[in-house]
Amino acid sequence: MTIKQEQMENIIKNLSKLPNIDPKMFDDTAKIIDHMKILEEVDTTWVEPTISVSNFSARLRKDVEKRDIEAKDTISCTNHKIIANQIAVPSIM
Repeated sequence: MTIKQEQMENIIKNLSKLPNIDPKMFDDTAKIIDHMKILEEVDTTWVEPTISVSNFSARLRKDVEKRDIEAKDTISCTNHKIIANQIAVPSIM
């Protein structure tokens, strides 16, 4: 599917307040439309529709502190100097 210049100008006039029309925009828009046509050919009959995000209610997990890793295990993974049970990193300033 190709888009004509007058169609593109009409789209820009109605949907945007762009002061100048870049000719590259025509090519980019045509490529996007061509890509969308290819996506329309994908068989999605087995894909369940998704729920609209406008009615989305986030179900958050309970914020529980877990200590799976001991400090000594983390400290043993570094090549940096250890001072007072902390990793000493080089100054960046």
